[in-house]
Amino acid sequence: MTRSPLPLLLLILAAPLAAQETRAPEAVAVANRMHEAMGGLDNWNNTRYIRFDFRVGPPGDLPPGRAHLWDKWEGRYRLEQTTEDGKTQVTLFNAYDKTGAVYVDGEKLPDADAEPLLDRAHGAFINDTYWLAMPWKWLDPGVNLQSMGKKEYNGKTFDVVELSFHNVGRTPGDRYQAFVAKDTNLMEHWEYTLQSGNEGSWDWQYLDTNGIKLAATHLNAEGREINMGAVKASGEVNEAHFTDPAAMLPR
Repeated sequence: MTRSPLPLLLLILAAPLAAQETRAPEAVAVANRMHEAMGGLDNWNNTRYIRFDFRVGPPGDLPPGRAHLWDKWEGRYRLEQTTEDGKTQVTLFNAYDKTGAVYVDGEKLPDADAEPLLDRAHGAFINDTYWLAMPWKWLDPGVNLQSMGKKEYNGKTFDVVELSFHNVGRTPGDRYQAFVAKDTNLMEHWEYTLQSGNEGSWDWQYLDTNGIKLAATHLNAEGREINMGAVKASGEVNEAHFTDPAAMLPR
């Protein structure tokens, strides 16, 4: 777990390594109900490709942000963004071993110049996919689940589950409280306390795509939005997106 290059965001992902975890049965029951409401873990695991964006700003005035295409099965990844000086940067890499290449305005960068940008692209993958799919990751290795009982929020009743981490991620001291609505069985609100001591909260909204639910957007009390843009899960894509820097993703 590290910080996002964008302000006010947290970067959180349980590493896919064998780890020991503790999970209260009642918290696991909430997770199972949530996953069922989101389409079922089998459908999530059988989803191969996900296209989405990551746009942050005031609602209604969001910059283009980052465009993603993720091959969940093989780790192939395409990340498109604009550099600070207005150039188009395309990173084609494997999200699971961090190997790949970086192109700026169509020109491939030398390995020495690409290395730090590949690391940043991997950080964007970790951060942005967690904002897209955090509810699906509750049962990942190393994620602890503790029931915090029921709480009221915005006039609704929620089952609250605390997520903490056992020897996974870059900041394992982070803790998250997830509010799962009794009526929808969806995580509609999320509060966090980071290892650094920073705190925050966001409301989540979802969309349906190819039999599963993924985040559509997030809103906080400070008037910020994290919008996931063109979210689409699918079983096939244009293979050129993973090999040709000029094959830009549709926006």
